[in-house]
Amino acid sequence: MDVPLTLRRLEVFRLVVDERSVTRAARILRIAQPAVSSQIKALESWLGGAKMFVRTGNRLTLTEAGHRVDVWARQVLAGAAEVRRDVEDLETGVAGSVAIAGSMSVGSYLLPPLLADFVRERPQVDLNLCVLPPDEALQAVESGEVDFAVISWDERDVPEGVSTALLRHEPMSLCVGPSLLPAGASISLDDALDLPFVGVPRAGSPERQLHHQLRQLSDKEPRFVVRFGHAEPMKREASRHGWAILMPHYLVETDIAEGRLHQLRVDGLDLSERIILVWRKAKSFAPTQKAVFDLVRSQLSGPSVHPGP
Repeated sequence: MDVPLTLRRLEVFRLVVDERSVTRAARILRIAQPAVSSQIKALESWLGGAKMFVRTGNRLTLTEAGHRVDVWARQVLAGAAEVRRDVEDLETGVAGSVAIAGSMSVGSYLLPPLLADFVRERPQVDLNLCVLPPDEALQAVESGEVDFAVISWDERDVPEGVSTALLRHEPMSLCVGPSLLPAGASISLDDALDLPFVGVPRAGSPERQLHHQLRQLSDKEPRFVVRFGHAEPMKREASRHGWAILMPHYLVETDIAEGRLHQLRVDGLDLSERIILVWRKAKSFAPTQKAVFDLVRSQLSGPSVHPGP
């Protein structure tokens, strides 16, 4: 008699893949280690006895068969998550449900006005936007937790089951607190990199994009005095202390207009934020989801060019 396949079994398998350890997976699930091993063995039995893992030191590594099953399991679990959300919408009488992920700046500044205008025209739509780090937003798309994502992303590859489209390269502006330099002041690239900067946290996608582009322009490293994880404290403290920031123009446009920040002219400083749209290849968009997807794609696509100071 065949061992039945369950979604729970696939979820346990995926967790072991991510953790590369039965022990860690059991700890996260708060169950005994033999129970996790039993789920993996049952899955292997259902697949005709094919082994999913080999041990490499203290870690488990997927076999060739395991890699194939992992791709399939991701698709099955993502599809199940989508179906569950769709059926819940039918049961609750919601006319349409849309779940979106956005990286910090995109999700806090670019997307909200578009989405707010959409639901004002369609108040029956249940629309949810969550702000996540770019890597977590990708995972949410891959798992089916969200319908699509709009994120700031560097040139790294994305998971196999995910499609992407470049929306635009958003120009970045160099701004300083009013006490440091007058608005429209022109300085050299070397002098600009000597300014005291407020930066973003290390190792994130915005930092990687900025570092990569600056290395193409100069061997000189900018001087960071402090790093914050959100644009608002970055702008506020730069304004208060006469520090400098490099930010996508949409984040500082209002602050420049109202005099809280001064934009500088820097010859040779050509930086941009790469914004992409992400969705699951196997995703089947419901009509409302497709309408929001198309709106975001049309409104955010194309070059975004802003005049200098």
